[in-house]
Amino acid sequence: MRSQNVSNYVENSTLAHPDKLALIFEGQGQWTFRELNDKINQVANGLIDLGVKNGDRVSLFLPNCAEAIFFYFGIMKIGAIVNPINMMLKKKELEYITNDCSPVLLVTAEEVSGEPLKIFSSPGNKIKTMIVVNGADGDNVIGFENWIRKYSTSFDSVAVNSDDIAGILYTSGTTGYPKGVMLTHKNLWTNARHCADWAETTYKDIGVASLPLFHSYALTHVIGELWMSAATIVWQKRFDATLTLEALAKYRATCFHGVATMYHALVNHPKVDEYAGRIKLRYCVTGAAVTPEPILKAWNEKFTPLSEGYGTTEASPVVLMNPLPGRGVQKANSCGIPIVPEIEVAVFDLDDTRVKTGDIGELVIRGPLVMKGYWRKEEATEAALKNGWYHSGDLAYFDEDGYCFIKDRIKDMIVRGGFNIYPKEIEDLIYTIPSVAEAQVVGIKDLVKGEEVVACIALKPGNTLSEDDLIKYCRDNLAAYKAPKCVLFLDSLPKTATGKLEKMSLRRIAQDKFGESF
Repeated sequence: MRSQNVSNYVENSTLAHPDKLALIFEGQGQWTFRELNDKINQVANGLIDLGVKNGDRVSLFLPNCAEAIFFYFGIMKIGAIVNPINMMLKKKELEYITNDCSPVLLVTAEEVSGEPLKIFSSPGNKIKTMIVVNGADGDNVIGFENWIRKYSTSFDSVAVNSDDIAGILYTSGTTGYPKGVMLTHKNLWTNARHCADWAETTYKDIGVASLPLFHSYALTHVIGELWMSAATIVWQKRFDATLTLEALAKYRATCFHGVATMYHALVNHPKVDEYAGRIKLRYCVTGAAVTPEPILKAWNEKFTPLSEGYGTTEASPVVLMNPLPGRGVQKANSCGIPIVPEIEVAVFDLDDTRVKTGDIGELVIRGPLVMKGYWRKEEATEAALKNGWYHSGDLAYFDEDGYCFIKDRIKDMIVRGGFNIYPKEIEDLIYTIPSVAEAQVVGIKDLVKGEEVVACIALKPGNTLSEDDLIKYCRDNLAAYKAPKCVLFLDSLPKTATGKLEKMSLRRIAQDKFGESF
């Protein structure tokens, strides 16, 4: 069965509104839909000239920049598979993903090229070519600016089947190693359409965002949602509370998509009341991690009420949302209801039987948004898609009105500022420190970040290790957001009757000690 190529929604908006402003990238430039589509077409033609074929993987290790968007759509336009990578990852993490995904091409930018160059110059490297934004030509290295100007601005997107993979996005898994989530053109297209329908998006909307462009939240819930209807997007290189408030006022934004940490910074800005009088938003979205009620309340008192939702990369990602202001009840601490009726959501017990209203079980999802599976991981795919439902690993319940409430996670995952962190990866690294006897990493509740990372350590007799040295060691070897915020030193860590290290007690101890200090 044929499906829409994800790049088609940019083409459609170009046909309908060619001279309308599509993208303003602050500090970089602006593009109409015609100019945006031209850039995407040049990338598509350039990729074909480099020999990139249907089904080949192309990895993007890019900061927030317009080129990340040009490549995202240009790769999919030719039927290749885009692999956006978290550009905060270090060599070891990046090497695992590139070895697993096997891209034929890696795209990076001069300012973040240090880690990719380590991979590209290593003896076992299998990546044929690297393109560098703001970079110079070299051995199998191509400077983006000279490269792209050689190619035509005309290109018709490749026809795709509904189960053809459009993108592979890596997310942490139960083994501690990232898993490549295979999202099809149908997955991404329909979820973008669902988001646009939920938001009642029109060509008159203007959105401001600074979310990382390697994240599914940004790619579907912002870009897909707005460009489905030829709306204008203002993107920022990084989040800054003052710059964001100024942009919301300057561009007369109608919508804003963020995470709890952003909303916390905005409502605590010293001039927030002055900006609140100038900003007239139609709707606001918060996701990626639960937004604490005090932040919701503070924002809602000054701006348009926040609509909180629930998503997961495996579902493209948006599943549940609280209704738009004036379109239904928005319940605090709830992630809402399915954004469209064709998304089925339920709560199952351990036997995969639906539980009663109000009972807690595992949140499961079914519908056209659910991933094809995990790249090269058949067993993990079968476990996650058991009986035709995606098993999220999140514990939840539904109230009598059909609103979902997330209570905890079955998987031992920490969500800090919207980023998933798997403790085992950090624990494995800490165990390489000679003075460490026992190590466990837990997440504790935090008002701003949602959760913070605490390393619980027992040292070998007669050994010493400072908190600063341990945190620095983690920062030097992992993405900074995975590093512990603080360290809990104990004589020995709590264990179960069988001798297994026991995290429940550690979470309670860590929460009691550090919970009020963040």
